[in-house]
Amino acid sequence: MAEMAPALPDAKNSELVSVKDSSKNAIDTFVESHTVKHFGRLIGLAVAVAIGVVVALWSSEPNYTPLFNNISGKDVGEIAQILQSKDIDFKLDPSSGTLQVEQARSAEARMLLATQGLPQSASVGLEMLEKDQGLGTSQFIETARYNHALESELARSVESIRSVESARVHLALPKQSIFIRNRTKPSASVVTKLYAGRALNKNQVEAIVNMVASSIPMLEAKMVTVVDQFGHLLSVDDDIGMALSTKQFDYTNKIQNNYADRIVKLLEPIIGEGRVNAQVSADLNFSAIETTREAYDPERSVIRSEQISEQEDRAFNAATGIPGALSNQPPGTGTTNAKAGGAEGELPGNQSRTATRNFEVDRVISHTQHSVGKLERLSVAVIIDHKGVLKDDGSVESVAYSDAEVTKFKQLVEQAVGFNQARGDTVSIINSSFVRTEQTIEEMPLWKELLNKGWVVDLLKQVFGAIGLLIVYLMFGKPLLKSLNPNRVLLDEDGNRIDPETGEVLHAGAGSGIDRDNLPEGATVNEDGEIVDTDGNVISEGKLEKMPNLMDDPNNPANLLRQANSTYEQKIEMARNIVMDDPARVSNVLKNWIGED
Repeated sequence: MAEMAPALPDAKNSELVSVKDSSKNAIDTFVESHTVKHFGRLIGLAVAVAIGVVVALWSSEPNYTPLFNNISGKDVGEIAQILQSKDIDFKLDPSSGTLQVEQARSAEARMLLATQGLPQSASVGLEMLEKDQGLGTSQFIETARYNHALESELARSVESIRSVESARVHLALPKQSIFIRNRTKPSASVVTKLYAGRALNKNQVEAIVNMVASSIPMLEAKMVTVVDQFGHLLSVDDDIGMALSTKQFDYTNKIQNNYADRIVKLLEPIIGEGRVNAQVSADLNFSAIETTREAYDPERSVIRSEQISEQEDRAFNAATGIPGALSNQPPGTGTTNAKAGGAEGELPGNQSRTATRNFEVDRVISHTQHSVGKLERLSVAVIIDHKGVLKDDGSVESVAYSDAEVTKFKQLVEQAVGFNQARGDTVSIINSSFVRTEQTIEEMPLWKELLNKGWVVDLLKQVFGAIGLLIVYLMFGKPLLKSLNPNRVLLDEDGNRIDPETGEVLHAGAGSGIDRDNLPEGATVNEDGEIVDTDGNVISEGKLEKMPNLMDDPNNPANLLRQANSTYEQKIEMARNIVMDDPARVSNVLKNWIGED
């Protein structure tokens, strides 16, 4: 303290505003010049205005949603004309080719364009044949157009499948020769673009293959290839045996699920919903057996045809003697022939009889073809939950079913599945307590539901935009506008008015009569030395014009220190009093000295 008293500044150089350093170079001087500072303020103001404009445009821009993807240029022109006529804002993404409209009017735009038949399909089918082809069109061009029309029609048919977003069909239809041996089989390929998260199952792929093959003459299904947008070959020819095994497996699952559903539907009304679980295992025989049997019944015979042949040969005595002699005359009168053997001269002969009969024998031919997938054995397993019994106190107790009740359930199940003991069927029922896990479905938060609404998003954008503009104004705009005011007055820490350009003290003591440490809560001292509240209202005035100049006051301790007749002890005592009276100001003086050193 012995060295501090002589070092106290006098009244003329006691300003604590700024001290010019002679060691500053030209660059520092240029940077701290008024022109550079003013130019920097203008740049900052321009940047703040630009930020504000960007925020305002962002907050006022509506939300857009995709309307159509990858549309042709012709359709874009027609769609744009229709949307403009209805005052519907839209924009086209140049990178993806997506047409976007306001989210709030997207449904209206789709309905409007649908009534106009837009967008038209990029692929033109058989309707291209309705156009006038001209007289100079060659047969090659006509064939190419017809093939392209077929490809477009097939692509439309493939796109009608729910999982397919778009499709392209390529047909290879060679020109057929008049010679059968030289004919080339046609082929086709289908490229499908599926929706995100979708896939074509085996049945759908087979349906596409068969549809394309049936649409082209002499096109076999094995000559059709189906590929997705990832390059995966979907129409892979599986082994015939594997294909049959897959069908058999699907059929077995269908039978088992049918039996299980039948059991659950039978027991749930008795036991309760969700308290029955049934599993069925069915053994099916997929062997294809054909038998042919031919049987005869000898006891049942019928004459179909009969042929009888009889033959008889007779011999007679020949006449003797001379023709015309007496030997040929009849016998005399009264003469009788005692023989009864017949005519005179007859000899014994040969006689035969032959009969041929054809019988129709009863014959039975039976052709039996056993059905594929014959049920050979059935195994059923059922588990049922305990029943709930209401107690006297109102609580529900879980109690197991009795053996008699389980036996009744078993009989019901056996009758439902067609139980056959000779076939080796088995039915097992177990009564056990189910472990239940409560699944809590979380409701969508309210803020998420609100964000899904377009008007809420627009409102939030406007609110955040207004807040952003306010922050930009308070942080950048207001200080910059204030710094550009030529009539502004700055105060230092002691309330002295200083020149904003040079930093020199204009008047000492402006606001120095105000106790800054004991200001009301939220109150500050403005540029005019007035105490104002947070709203800018003046609480008490401390203007420079109304404040006495303490430099002329003889009782001012600073003036007493400068008197020549003051002793060293008096100056020390006065310095101590100054420290005791205003320690904050003394600390600021020391800080300023340390900063200068």
